[in-house]
Amino acid sequence: MNVELKTAWENLKKENPKLRIRDAAKILSVSEAELLATKIGDSVWLIKNDWAEFLKDTNSLGYVIALTRNEACVHERKGVYENISINGQMGLVVGPDIDLRIFLNHWKYGFYSEEIRENSILKSFQFFNTNGEAIHKIYSTTTSDDGGWIRMKEKYCDNNAQFITPVPQPVETPNENKDDSDDIPNFLQDWSKLEDTHDFFTLIKKYKFSRYFAVTAASDSFSFKIDTKKFLEIMTASSEKEMEIMIFVGNPNLIQIHTGQIKRLEPMGPWFNILDPNFNLHLRTDLIYDVWIVDKPTKDGLVTAIEVFDENKELILQMFGKRKPGLPQLKEWFELTRKFQTLPL
Repeated sequence: MNVELKTAWENLKKENPKLRIRDAAKILSVSEAELLATKIGDSVWLIKNDWAEFLKDTNSLGYVIALTRNEACVHERKGVYENISINGQMGLVVGPDIDLRIFLNHWKYGFYSEEIRENSILKSFQFFNTNGEAIHKIYSTTTSDDGGWIRMKEKYCDNNAQFITPVPQPVETPNENKDDSDDIPNFLQDWSKLEDTHDFFTLIKKYKFSRYFAVTAASDSFSFKIDTKKFLEIMTASSEKEMEIMIFVGNPNLIQIHTGQIKRLEPMGPWFNILDPNFNLHLRTDLIYDVWIVDKPTKDGLVTAIEVFDENKELILQMFGKRKPGLPQLKEWFELTRKFQTLPL
């Protein structure tokens, strides 16, 4: 255990009791995993890195909070982990409430934590990548299966494991072409032939485009830039219309999806919050760099997304109208997005 780091963190918490661990890690110039590791042997345990088996057992935890975030956005969804499948380094959880796309390649650390909160104990399983950055967290609720949590703790906590301080690794990014790339006409031609939204990733990989460059290359053909204010107006309008939408938030290791209506919208300073009983979203609007409305052709007709990027040109959030493969997107969603851009109906 890093006693010096533990003491520094404890002193920070005395100065600011509400300081979150992610913010404390930034102040102390360490990773979040390193901070959590200072509690090993006290209220935190390392868990075995058999991620696939662990994920398959998550249904036994009962009703929980699933939390996934990136630098600009936090996505929290209550529910039960259901319909879990793992195929190599890819995983799916496709329950009606908790809906995840999992990429296990860079999962490195897992912790079980018991945090005293007033008269109760908040239990959680927390996962981090090779850089010690948070991937995904599972928190207990008052209606979780206590027996399931006990069994998972006994099965996966490894009392003999040693925490190894993460060594920062370079971020792998695709080669981004220039604005005058001769490949853009061919790229847009291939874009016009898409038959499934999932084929878009294969398309940009083929041309070695970043997602951001691909979206900007299609400006005024398949994509249209809007400002943050208009994006938030679309969010508000979808709430007022009681529209079923999908909100995707993730990081390179996991994507979490909410499907359904959004109701209680509460801006607070730079934060745009959704505070519904089963779904919370916390978005730092001051960290938004660009927002684009993006069309992708499919066999079921156009699928329209809103894609929100940060200053590093990384995806913060995606928003769609509710849809399933084999069905067209909601007409109301399509018409709503068209009100905010110049692409034709």
